[in-house]
Amino acid sequence: MKLLNKSIILFCLFFSITSYAQIKGKCVDTLGIGIAYVNISIKGKSIGTVSNQKGDFFLEHSSIKENDSLIFSHLNFNKKIVSIPLSTQKIELTPKVETLEEIVVSNKKRKLKIVGTKIEDRGDVAFAFTRKSPMGVEAGKIIKVRKNKVYDIKNMQFTIIEFGFKSATFRINFYNVIDGVVDLEKTNKTDLIYKIIDDGIVKIDLSKQDLSFSNNFLVSIEWIDLEIDDTIEKKWRRIFIPMANDTGPMCGRPTAHQKWKIGGSRNNKGLGIHLEVEQYSQ
Repeated sequence: MKLLNKSIILFCLFFSITSYAQIKGKCVDTLGIGIAYVNISIKGKSIGTVSNQKGDFFLEHSSIKENDSLIFSHLNFNKKIVSIPLSTQKIELTPKVETLEEIVVSNKKRKLKIVGTKIEDRGDVAFAFTRKSPMGVEAGKIIKVRKNKVYDIKNMQFTIIEFGFKSATFRINFYNVIDGVVDLEKTNKTDLIYKIIDDGIVKIDLSKQDLSFSNNFLVSIEWIDLEIDDTIEKKWRRIFIPMANDTGPMCGRPTAHQKWKIGGSRNNKGLGIHLEVEQYSQ
């Protein structure tokens, strides 16, 4: 277990719980099979969670009211809104029917390029996912695409400098950024889920995902599941990802149904994420 004596930014993406209103249930498909990692949140509030691998979910917070509504969303299913209290514990989601986009093969000259912020050491400051962070919280980085260029994403890399769990599961998401505004809906067509069991460099192969951008975009790390290691004290149950000054803005949101918060960190700190892309002219 490595201890980090550095400045830590929590970015205010988690909340404390004082008294509880509880909601629990199960997300299932039309065959009654549980759906893993569904984003669930209270409409209009920064309260949310993610269903577990079996589709079960549990939400508790003092500000949940009977006239609130729950939003359920998943990349492969249609969004659903259900009033509270739930009429049934099982929430059935219907699969999306989407037309595959035509893939155009270009013979234009391409070159490999590294974009984003490359940090492979501890640095002076870090972003923290902690045991109190709600499932579904996201932290990310805006990647600026050069004018009249296209970036085809090949791989993504970030570094974990402290790891305080038996395992942690993240979802990698991509969003278009238009006129400085980050879309709420993902652009990736596949649920990109990765389980991590230790600190060190995390490199993710995205070369088969057909992720291509001709405009600015945001890449995020979404916290969706964890396994507790009982041998690690509660105060050390956290994950640190390094940041660097003048590489921002920092981007985050507490649930998948909230607007993105952009900026707000001192010295324009940015998350240490970088991508390898193939660049070519439009």
